[in-house]
Amino acid sequence: MTINDPDYGYLLHARPLRDTSLIGEFFLRRHGRISIVYKHLKKEGRQGAKARLLQPFTPLAITFDGKQDLKSGRLLEAAAASVMLTGTALFSGMYLNELLVRLLHKEEALPGLFQHYEHTLRQLQDLPPEIPLRLFEQNLLLELGYELVLDRDTEGNPVQRDDHYLYEADSGFVRLLQLPKEPSRLRRCFSGAHLLEIHQQAYEDSAVRAAAKQLSRLALAPHLGDKPLHSRDLFLQLAKR
Repeated sequence: MTINDPDYGYLLHARPLRDTSLIGEFFLRRHGRISIVYKHLKKEGRQGAKARLLQPFTPLAITFDGKQDLKSGRLLEAAAASVMLTGTALFSGMYLNELLVRLLHKEEALPGLFQHYEHTLRQLQDLPPEIPLRLFEQNLLLELGYELVLDRDTEGNPVQRDDHYLYEADSGFVRLLQLPKEPSRLRRCFSGAHLLEIHQQAYEDSAVRAAAKQLSRLALAPHLGDKPLHSRDLFLQLAKR
């Protein structure tokens, strides 16, 4: 990459390196998730112009070099106005960023997911976050190779609205003859009607939105592992206020 050929993207997460530098996790249009160190961002205790730019949801033009996992940052400029998120929308954006940091492989270009990420940030400015988040989660699973097939069961038969299905993370939806009694299995059960509504992205019914949220959590859990998401804790704290 040369100074005349910047990539475009967003800071997902940053951590300080000594007193004047910063290591950032970025999501870039052409390079995917990438780790870049920017040095000498502070002088005499004051932030420079680059440091003030390194905020989430700010579109950035970036160049870097280096062949190791951690790149050295060069150009850093604002590419457009920041996406202004507050309250629940802000926590929702932080949730998106945390998912990307946790789940994306480094230096794997995902232009479709990048476009959907930008679109979701814009939606969070104007819409209640619940539906944009569910759509992004489904798109993320698709890009990672774990698409949710919502209109067919594990036998390849069409999902029926009046039936119930058990979600199995490694195979899909198993048609049930009766609902299980064990709470752990019952949490993985969905009505055929809800699955078909989610498949058609029809979220008018609050019960469908709740089912989609539960399904996303189940589908993402095997890939996130046991480490909890910090952004979910923030949601819980906000809900208690």
